[in-house]
Amino acid sequence: MPIGAVKETIPERPLTRLFLVPPFVAGLINLRGEVVAVLDLARLLGLDRPVENGRRVPKNIVILRASLLAGVRDARHAANRPAAGLWVDRLEGVRDVAEADVRPPPPTLAAEPAGYLDGVAASGEPPRPLLLLAPERVLGSPHLSPYRREIR
Repeated sequence: MPIGAVKETIPERPLTRLFLVPPFVAGLINLRGEVVAVLDLARLLGLDRPVENGRRVPKNIVILRASLLAGVRDARHAANRPAAGLWVDRLEGVRDVAEADVRPPPPTLAAEPAGYLDGVAASGEPPRPLLLLAPERVLGSPHLSPYRREIR
């Protein structure tokens, strides 16, 4: 995910669960007085959740900038406000990826999760696939449209 899309990262914290929302809406957190919806990225992408010794692996929350939301009127003000949090299994640092190294998502990936990606690149030694998330597409998901509100 582009580093400019990230406002901050925080360790997992208790969530307020919600009823009558899709399973990928994990809940709400209070982030310094702002109520922020947290989306379970694994569920949204249709991935299995990691488990170690029969227990769920602790997660992190990546807070995205509100300037990613479509229809934001004041992008400078919105850049300092949280749009949503993504519940992720782990954070592995920042990597530079050259555009020439980015390939389209593999055809074995289902169409909906592939639509949330900018592409795939190889990273590390030995090389492993690195999925390049397009956070504006995640936030623009039609699954979330009933829950959007205007950000000024």
